[in-house]
Order: sequence, then structure tokens, then C-alpha cells
Amino acid sequence: MKNTTHYLLVSFILILLSFIMFFIHYLVFGQLENTIYYSFMSLCFIPVNILVVTLVFEKLVERRTKLERLSKLNMLVGLFFSDIGFTLLEIIVAGDANIQYLNLDFTDLKTSNNKLKSYEHIIAFEKINYPRLEKLVLESRDILSNLISNENILEHETFADLLMSLMHLRDEIVFLQYKTLTKDDSTHIKGDICRVYRALTSQWINYLSHLKQFYPYQYNGAIKFNPFTVTSR
Repeated sequence: MKNTTHYLLVSFILILLSFIMFFIHYLVFGQLENTIYYSFMSLCFIPVNILVVTLVFEKLVERRTKLERLSKLNMLVGLFFSDIGFTLLEIIVAGDANIQYLNLDFTDLKTSNNKLKSYEHIIAFEKINYPRLEKLVLESRDILSNLISNENILEHETFADLLMSLMHLRDEIVFLQYKTLTKDDSTHIKGDICRVYRALTSQWINYLSHLKQFYPYQYNGAIKFNPFTVTSR
């Protein structure tokens, strides 16, 4: 009710100002017929003006809404890497002896991204600290469930793919939790880990890009103590 009264008051003031300006124009220049003529000419273009303003305004609002939504999603991505992603990537990278040959330089994200996109992401399962991986994934059940249940996550395609791959890996780990891993089990788990590995490195680059653009200080810390550097020490 308060907003309606406010809009009515503003509308009344604007209409009143129009009549006042019309009257002043008539007093200064006279020529009532010409004043009325040009006033009606201006009225003819009002629908076009409204259309243009509406379209531009909608685009601006849509863009702002999208940026705000992406900002919130990137906060969730940051939470993911703080709670599980960083450690998970560190564990997986430890099983990849060839990653060091990529010479990744995360100060050049474009080049690093291109290298990782064409990289095979193959690991040696026996070099993975599987008990640590198992413990991490099982203890992260709540955060994974909360993230995957967020409907806005679907708009973040790379992150959604990562979560789906990770949820599948978690299901496999739960299924095999109380049995001795056979060779076939290890091969299957290795394939699941490799899928998570590929999705995780892709999301890591996206996350660094976000930090570089909006949080340079955190970006510098992230590339200094990134999982690849930690593993190579």
C-alpha cells in the first residue's frame, strides 16, 4: 500500500510538471497551435520510447541478476574447495606422475587451461592414498548433498558435472567400504577417480579465474599453495 501511494504521488508530480512546462512554453513563445502540435508529436513517440527503455532496462536487470547469481555460486565453489576440493585434488594428483611434465603456470590461466583440456588425466591407483580418499569423501556427504540439492548449481555446468562425478564416486566407495578391493574393483574405482580428476581440474581453473578477477589477494595465495605445488614438494 505504501509503495502504491508513493508511485501515485510520483506520477502526479511528473504529470503536473508536464503541464507546468507546457504552460511556461506557451507564456514565453505563445503560438498555442504549434505548442499543441509538437506536444502531440512527442506523444506519438512515447510507445517507442517505452519499448526501448523497457528492453534496455530488462537487459540490465537480467545481467545484474545473472552476475549476482554467479557470484553466489562462486561462493559455493569456494566453500567446496575449502572443505573438500583442495584436499581431494591433492590426493588425486599424488597418483599422477605425468602431471609435472605439463609445467603448469597458474599465473597464465589460459595456457594452463588449454594444457589441462588436452591432458589425459590418467592416474596410478596404487599411488593414491585410498584410505585418505575414502575418509574424505565419506565425511563430505553432507556438504555434497547440500550442494547438489541447490537448484542454482545446474546453471554452473562445470561445477554440476564435477558434483555428479563426485557423487558417483562416493556411491561406489560406500558400496565397497566393507570389502577387500579386487583388481576389478580397483580398476572401476580408478575410472571414477579419473572422471572426478578431469572435472576437478577444469573447475579449479574456473575458480582461479574468478579469484583473479574479483579477489586478487586470495588468487595469489591459491596459486602459491595450489594442490599441484603441495604434491610436488
